[in-house]
Amino acid sequence: MPFDDVVSVSPEIKAELLRELALEVAQPHSDIGVRAGLDALHPTHRGKPVVSFACWDLLGIHGNPEAAAAMVRGAEEFGIAANVARLSGGIHAPLTQSETRIAKFFVAESALIFSTRNQAVLTTITALCGEGVVVMGTPLSSLPLADACALVGGDFVEFDGESQLRAELQKYGLARRVVVVIEGVSAISGQVAPLQHLLTAIEHVGAWAIIDETNALGWSGIRGAGSAEIVPSHPSILGRIVGFQGVAGSEVCALVSSQELRELLISRSRYLKQEPPPPAATLRFLTTLVDTVEVALSQRDKLAARSLMVNRSVKAQGWKVVGTESSPILSLWFDTLHSARTAQEALLQRGVLVEALAARSLRRNGAVIRALLSNLHTQEEVLILLSSLDEVRKRIDKATASM
Repeated sequence: MPFDDVVSVSPEIKAELLRELALEVAQPHSDIGVRAGLDALHPTHRGKPVVSFACWDLLGIHGNPEAAAAMVRGAEEFGIAANVARLSGGIHAPLTQSETRIAKFFVAESALIFSTRNQAVLTTITALCGEGVVVMGTPLSSLPLADACALVGGDFVEFDGESQLRAELQKYGLARRVVVVIEGVSAISGQVAPLQHLLTAIEHVGAWAIIDETNALGWSGIRGAGSAEIVPSHPSILGRIVGFQGVAGSEVCALVSSQELRELLISRSRYLKQEPPPPAATLRFLTTLVDTVEVALSQRDKLAARSLMVNRSVKAQGWKVVGTESSPILSLWFDTLHSARTAQEALLQRGVLVEALAARSLRRNGAVIRALLSNLHTQEEVLILLSSLDEVRKRIDKATASM
């Protein structure tokens, strides 16, 4: 069909879309001028190379050759796509093997693989919840909990810390069901959740807990299994969400849980009935990555030592570090997003890329600049980060003193 003959939407719809677009244009997203470079850790900023501390490959195993080879073998044997729904013959050997391996890694009865982390959350919440059900989550979490509640008429409530959780649990104690979703490690602050205390409060009122392990996977725990090694089982834990973005660069996610929850979700979820599982090549890749993560002891030791050194050095410079010392997610607190972006720009001028992120909660409203420490960074690049932060800190202190 000629380009001039392409069928367009009606003028009324176009006008409505233009009004919506005008609202977005009025509040444009900040473009800091970073573009692709040699690799994920070395992009360019206005034509000059910089060192990126915004890459989630913390252990440095995204390009693991064994995992890549497993993906190639999976593609050769099963093809590059999964075109059959799970309940229509899509349950092939790579799927069952991958789910079994992931369940074993997290000391769970079963695992259920989803194409994305958001889909895992939406499926779980909408299958278990409805009107009269309350879902609680932290303000800084990126999980679509409020969206899932809106779909089924449930209530979404935010809590910020143990005391706030206890207050909300007391308030909603008569709800038909209460589900508390805990981010094991915050992607924004790098703070490790006090799981034992939170679970005690949850158990006291008979609520359910779901733990999101996505940001802990790989670096937290002796085997890299996060809280599954600290609290492998608890009467209140319904299941764990496991995203593989950090160790595999993949959106694929799994819910590890009891066999009963797995069967209930498969039975109730339209998504699981109609959508095909991830391709066999991806599943082979994930299975091999889990094997690699479990034995990556030296990588975890190196990352832990680096994280501890950087956290303590940055605190000594005068920065307010909001995360846990051993976390490779280094977050520095600012009172406003504008001030965080100003510091981000100052660091970029020194060849260092960090992220400026809004950090709003019930008890405070501010922002952080986040630096993700990776084993792929050289010692020289880590020292550049520290010296750049030190220079920016001194500039901020000087400007504050002159006011």
